[in-house]
Amino acid sequence: MYHIIVNPTSSSGKGMDAWREIKDILDRKNVAYKVYVLRKPGEATMVAGKLTAGRNMALNETAAMDQSKEVVRGNEEDINILVIGGDGTLNEVLNGIQEFDHTTLSCIQTGSGNDFARNMHLEKNVERAITHLLENPEEIALDYGEVTTNHQGSSAKRFLISSGVGYDANICEEVSRSRLKMVLNKIHLGKLVYVLIGVKQIFAKKTVRAKLYLDDAPVMKLPELFFVVGMNHMYEGGGIPFCPNADPTDGRLDVCLVKGMSRLKLLLAVVLVYFKKHLLFKDITNHRCKKMRLVTETPQWIHMDGETPYQVSEIIWESKGKLRFVR
Repeated sequence: MYHIIVNPTSSSGKGMDAWREIKDILDRKNVAYKVYVLRKPGEATMVAGKLTAGRNMALNETAAMDQSKEVVRGNEEDINILVIGGDGTLNEVLNGIQEFDHTTLSCIQTGSGNDFARNMHLEKNVERAITHLLENPEEIALDYGEVTTNHQGSSAKRFLISSGVGYDANICEEVSRSRLKMVLNKIHLGKLVYVLIGVKQIFAKKTVRAKLYLDDAPVMKLPELFFVVGMNHMYEGGGIPFCPNADPTDGRLDVCLVKGMSRLKLLLAVVLVYFKKHLLFKDITNHRCKKMRLVTETPQWIHMDGETPYQVSEIIWESKGKLRFVR
């Protein structure tokens, strides 16, 4: 049976349209499912937590469902979660999972960035995607990362695609409050907002003095940090391959570090990154590690899979565990 978590507002309503199409297919094929239509931010985390916590867990009444409000399973059974939404919804579900050994996750992405779908080469067509999942499923053990910060009252947060500080986080923060994103989504050009704001942030983002620690290597002193990101996958930010050699199954983070460049060089690098040629610049480097720590002189925005909850000045990223992903 599938537990289907639907974000009806993803990409200006595409999530609900996709669910209606998927529902018809599941009903025709007599596939058992329960559906949870999200009503507010953070609800996907709660739903995933209740689904994967163990036996006899009743879902909170705030979860919108059109079927039973009880989830009962034996410890030997898997909970199969299917997400219909964007990268942000996937991140919320990831942060809710309690038992990774007995949980599988699948997705049909309907967001604006859809970097996870791009990284995993998932089918874009809804009908073909759900048909493939039902008839030819393939399970992969994917890495997920975890972030801890010095932000007061915050707890550790997981990320599936990437987590960064500086330039990419500033883009995500501005995109999250941009009216342009909604307009472009309606004409199927949602990814363009990342490009436009990315160019703007080249000239708006100020560098910061920082120290970076990669595993047990000596500290890297960075007088002018532009940004650093830890990635499980190649693409983030609407299809930018900052870490072209990233392997989401190797148990390590790929790191892209940018420091001390002129604005014109940065502008050229943004163009070249789409051709995976940004590493031609000596001040743009890739690294690989299990764990990294960053300390900045002043608080900076941080993002986790594109979500920007707060600004911080000390962050630890770590490749934490495995997720059973089915595509």
